[in-house]
Amino acid sequence: MPAGSKRLVALVTHARQVPSAERQQFALAIREWSAGHGGFVLETCHRVEAYGVLEPDQTIESGQLPAGGVISADETAVRHAVSVAVGRDSVVVGEDQILHQLREALTEPRDNGTLDPSLDRLFAFAFRAGRRARSWRQGRAPSLADIAIAAIERRTGSIRGRPLLVVGAGKMGALVVQAGLSAGAAVSIASRTATHADELAARLGVGSVPFDPGEAVRDAVGLVVALNGRWTLSQATNEALLAGGAVVIDLSVPSAMASELEGSLGQRLVSADALALGEEARQLPLRNGEVSRLDALIDSTTAEFVAWSAAHVHRATAEALAERADAERQAELAELWRRLPALDPESRELIEGMSRHLATRLLREPLERLGHDPDGRTDRQVRELFGL
Repeated sequence: MPAGSKRLVALVTHARQVPSAERQQFALAIREWSAGHGGFVLETCHRVEAYGVLEPDQTIESGQLPAGGVISADETAVRHAVSVAVGRDSVVVGEDQILHQLREALTEPRDNGTLDPSLDRLFAFAFRAGRRARSWRQGRAPSLADIAIAAIERRTGSIRGRPLLVVGAGKMGALVVQAGLSAGAAVSIASRTATHADELAARLGVGSVPFDPGEAVRDAVGLVVALNGRWTLSQATNEALLAGGAVVIDLSVPSAMASELEGSLGQRLVSADALALGEEARQLPLRNGEVSRLDALIDSTTAEFVAWSAAHVHRATAEALAERADAERQAELAELWRRLPALDPESRELIEGMSRHLATRLLREPLERLGHDPDGRTDRQVRELFGL
């Protein structure tokens, strides 16, 4: 991207390198910084990312990131943003949820008018690439729900015909129910709001149980928890869960499980972070050529945005130079009119036209060079020479 222009930056923490608790602390700490730099924060099950725009003389201190976090800038940040939007950087390559999560993260700064125009433009490119990538798909999109079911089956064998409990009736809960049904499980659903569980159960043709399900957990082969908040259980439910053999997959971030229960479940509990690092995520089958096709789309979209950004910067410099020249011309004319108050209108018009023509001729060469300035050198020179 052109030297001397504003810099796009992305501060990235992912479950592959940064634990959940540290990502949550980072999300709280970085929100003010991001808002102050025309950006936003993206939070998902496995990532917390802050995007922002820096002036050429501003820097980012690595101390703003937890250990394992990554700072990307300029073209690297652009490439990362596009990779996120097309699902290439997701635990489940090509999953759909990230586009919705990005749109939600961008809604508030766009509505408030605080989103920097260059970031707004970048994610317009990224969304277009994301939609294109998804247009290539045939059949149901893979999701984290598929990995959750695969993790249960790897530990228990096939779940066909066996009880599976899904806790949470939101978007992820619905995906888990559908994945469980595809695996042939006898699925039931629980939600903090009973009517939500009943509505989703009726829509998908499964059973529903209370949020504190009691003995219903004892015979379950697996439980998948997808909540925003704690799963508060009675002592009876805790005892039934520990007495049974269910594998518990907690997709909630932060964890929905009480710490005491987490310790008691031991290896039977799989967190969202552990799921991202597990065999299931690495072994999810991909269609032939899917990854290479996504990579080519990321390359082309990144190059397109970088070219747009360079042209945008050069246009801004050209406009600033033209404005500076016209302001100087108008100031000189005003001084001339002051000295020659009796000058007739026809003479004034001739002098005005001559000065405009002279300014245009003088600016022609630098403006042409700005239009053919791939490395930003002319842009820098023009800004330094004219103090723009």
